[in-house]
Amino acid sequence: MHVTNIKYDHWHVERDDDGIVWLGLDVADKSVNVLTTAVLRELADISKGLSDAPPTGLVLHSHKNRGFIFGADINEFEAFSSEDVVKAHIAKTLETIQRIDDLPCPTVALIDGVALGGGYELALGFDVIVGVDDPSVQIGFPEVNLGLLPGYGGTGRIFKRVGLATALDMVLYGKPLKAKDAKSCNAIDLLVNNNNELKAEAIKIIKAYKGRELPDPLIVDSTDLIAVETAKIEARFTENNTPAPFEILRHFAMENPDQARLITAESHIFARLMMGGASRGLRRVFALNDAVKKQGRGNSDVTHIHVIGAGVMGGDIAAVAAMSGFKVTLQDINVEAIESAVKRAHGLYDRRLRSPDMAAAAKNRLHVDHTGTGLHDADLLIEAVAENLDLKQKVFADAETKMKAGAIMATNTSAIPIEDIGAALKKPERLIGMHFFNPVPVLPLVEIVHTQASDADAIHRAMCVSGAMKKLPIACKSSPGFMVNRALLPYLFAAIDAVIDGENADMIDQALVEFGMPMGPIELADQIGLDVCHDAGIVLGMSETSQSRLQTLINAGTIGRKSGQGFYQWDDKKAIRPRASYDADALQAIALRLLTPLVAECRAAVTEGVVTSRDMADAAMLFGVGFAAHTGGPLFWADDNPALAIV
Repeated sequence: MHVTNIKYDHWHVERDDDGIVWLGLDVADKSVNVLTTAVLRELADISKGLSDAPPTGLVLHSHKNRGFIFGADINEFEAFSSEDVVKAHIAKTLETIQRIDDLPCPTVALIDGVALGGGYELALGFDVIVGVDDPSVQIGFPEVNLGLLPGYGGTGRIFKRVGLATALDMVLYGKPLKAKDAKSCNAIDLLVNNNNELKAEAIKIIKAYKGRELPDPLIVDSTDLIAVETAKIEARFTENNTPAPFEILRHFAMENPDQARLITAESHIFARLMMGGASRGLRRVFALNDAVKKQGRGNSDVTHIHVIGAGVMGGDIAAVAAMSGFKVTLQDINVEAIESAVKRAHGLYDRRLRSPDMAAAAKNRLHVDHTGTGLHDADLLIEAVAENLDLKQKVFADAETKMKAGAIMATNTSAIPIEDIGAALKKPERLIGMHFFNPVPVLPLVEIVHTQASDADAIHRAMCVSGAMKKLPIACKSSPGFMVNRALLPYLFAAIDAVIDGENADMIDQALVEFGMPMGPIELADQIGLDVCHDAGIVLGMSETSQSRLQTLINAGTIGRKSGQGFYQWDDKKAIRPRASYDADALQAIALRLLTPLVAECRAAVTEGVVTSRDMADAAMLFGVGFAAHTGGPLFWADDNPALAIV
């Protein structure tokens, strides 16, 4: 068989006059290259032909304008029905990569963009890896974020290339390496200045190639290294919820590891993790992230955003908007509030942006505007004043007289129905909600809140603004609490009532932390502020008994972190918790009891059309409050929990 005489759907195979085969990947009907089963099936056929009639050299490259190979097609993972099916798939792919590895000619992989997971694993089967010295080039193993480890021989081949310490770091934490860092640790062999130099460099390497010269991995005692990394992982995860990091640690701790032994063991671990609940949940989170991200793509026709209110929320919204390329005018009558917001923004830019020039540009896009003159030219107003209906109505009634036609008016209210705020407007259809979550630079969700009267174009444009700010926008129908607070606050109130009734606050928080929440509900209530919880609870119909109980605490000045005392005493940003050991079954019972009202509200919100689907309800809770990622979201989790079936 002569592979150059065969047409493939996804691969371009060309043999030049020197006998070098150029193997170009251009996955049909996809904007980026991913290793679908069809792509791998064709590659298996190509590799057999190359093995039968070896060329003088083989070069792997991308035919796409963006990226090298982004990894496996994660959507296809759902078709795997058993561990045996997974192992069979892996075995075929390993055979293909090994055939390429065994070719008697020099082989070169040219990485001109993202090379992650299976994409990088395929490149590792080539003798020489050449990258472009460009920020777009990233290589690594993100599989741990999906509850997995590399499955196409990655752990063995990267161990052979870079040694135990670097291999463990790459696989355990899933953080991609930039081009220079990859070159410095031998994860890439050499770098060229730009894409135009790749082809010539490949030809040069093939003509001068004398054989692979990878040093043997440094033999070290892994005991101390594994112990240090295990302590780090145990401080962040429990194996019951997040088994992949623990499996990875045990994998690299094997006695006398080498490439072959690691690859053999890797396949079994991958299959076991793939069929486990944690990976299933994390893969769903990945899919939801992608789906929500797509909702924020498009042109908003917004270049200038005016923010009214320079408190923590308003100041941080303004900061992130300016960092994302928008001109921002920030208005507040409180001089100290604006100064504090600008100082916080400048610190954010210095930390987050790649260069001093980029930070300086962001700083120049953020303008102090005490008198609100920017309102006249703004394409979008985001109001972030105190959660007070009268105040918000006054802000928008004034803004309506000053803003240009077609400009969007948005409120950052966390719970007040948009209809109530819009009652003060002559054209209430101009008003929508853009509810960001605190801390704004960290939490990705934005609820785009609309009424029946809301202008559809304004909703779409607000979604696109959110996307441009690298946020995840979800459309929500206006109703008390919208999606996230509607579900979150009953969960918080149930925990607060339990503590007031005498239950152990630390035990409650530990139960939810072990479930997988970023913090327990009592600590979270203290973080938010018991006064804020009280006010939001009134909007959401909190019982009079609960209102009275919270009001008693508020009257005593114990409102949480900001007062130094709430349910816990606070040392600046840290709650002083006993953190005792508790019975595991008792903790599970507490978590189930307190999450029951949260699940019930999510289901009700879907039934009432507050969000468009169960997927969007789960996405809102995952990206808005950090609901335990390994569950795949509250409704996805509840489907597998018989105790919640009738909630």
